[in-house]
Amino acid sequence: MIDYVKIGQRIQSARMAMGLTQEAFAEKVQVSRNYISQIETCKEKPSLDMLGKISAVADVSLAFLLDCVVEERQYLHSDIADILATCSPEKTRLIYDLIARVAQYSE
Repeated sequence: MIDYVKIGQRIQSARMAMGLTQEAFAEKVQVSRNYISQIETCKEKPSLDMLGKISAVADVSLAFLLDCVVEERQYLHSDIADILATCSPEKTRLIYDLIARVAQYSE
């Protein structure tokens, strides 16, 4: 199943990373600003051809837009959950404290 919400979010993220407004991005894709807005907010479902144009302009892969690429972060969350499932409550709390401290300093 295609997740059009995620596609819209990824298009918006790529557009913003380029520093483009919806209007400027739409101009490059040769569509209206309203159409880009509707795609980003999941009010419009773009065709595969349109996604191809958008991916070329945004310089991201079509697979990225279609969420065909599993992000490493998803694996990490699952692996961490598996580790925590085998830990005692004390170890779980220690791991939590460690993660919280590392996260605090990495911002």
